[in-house]
Amino acid sequence: MEHEVTEEVIQAAREHPGGFVYKIEGSFGPDDAVPPEAIVGAWEVDANGKLTGKFFANPNYPRRA
Repeated sequence: MEHEVTEEVIQAAREHPGGFVYKIEGSFGPDDAVPPEAIVGAWEVDANGKLTGKFFANPNYPRRA
């Protein structure tokens, strides 16, 4: 499964140095609870706010064809 890195993902990484940017399936607002099964996975972000190139897939995400 390919995980496209968009400009939105890059910008989110800049805003979350030392953390993760999550790929979520569905529409959720900033204050909405995201169910675990909606989390596809996460990109790792280094201390400078840049993507490391590592994507961690959520093993509990139900794969959809």
